[in-house]
Amino acid sequence: MTEDISTIDPGNLRVSNAERERAGALLRDALDQGMITLDEFGERSAIAASAKVRGELTAVLADLPAAVANGAVALTSPAAAESERPLELNAGMGNVNQVGEWTVPSRINARCSMGNVKIDFSEAICRHRDVWLHAECGWGNIKVLVPHGWTVVVESVSVGSGRLTNKVNSPGSPNLPVLHVEGSVSAGDIKIRYAD
Repeated sequence: MTEDISTIDPGNLRVSNAERERAGALLRDALDQGMITLDEFGERSAIAASAKVRGELTAVLADLPAAVANGAVALTSPAAAESERPLELNAGMGNVNQVGEWTVPSRINARCSMGNVKIDFSEAICRHRDVWLHAECGWGNIKVLVPHGWTVVVESVSVGSGRLTNKVNSPGSPNLPVLHVEGSVSAGDIKIRYAD
């Protein structure tokens, strides 16, 4: 039985290779700008490269203005994650579209039984470094569109007779959000692709 992601301290969330690489890029920028010494860069880079959870990355980035401004350490406080309500998109047998200009929360729950859910991040305002999407798809479809430069990490999705397709496979920008996807597909489809 998996733990509800909303109850986990964000500092204890597992990190991906892409996140480690992003931390390394921010540290290289800080070294180039004279914010940290070569020795500090070596120490911090070693920690970032071997980091297993978010708190370890936060520890080596927290005093860097670029990391804070770009949201790399935005979700390290349990209070911040708990105080923000997740966006609930429940389609049932109908259609739910989250499109246009909207503000992205750190957590989104998308569910459909026989209907369709469309989540388009291309014009959205996202101030979070990490966004967690919990998707539960019955016989319907969940379509996710992200801008170029975003990273998508499929954390854990169980698939029955349906299908999960992730076409976001280019390396993301270190300054743009990471969308973490987890959930389940019964007989429907979850499709993740670039917006254009």
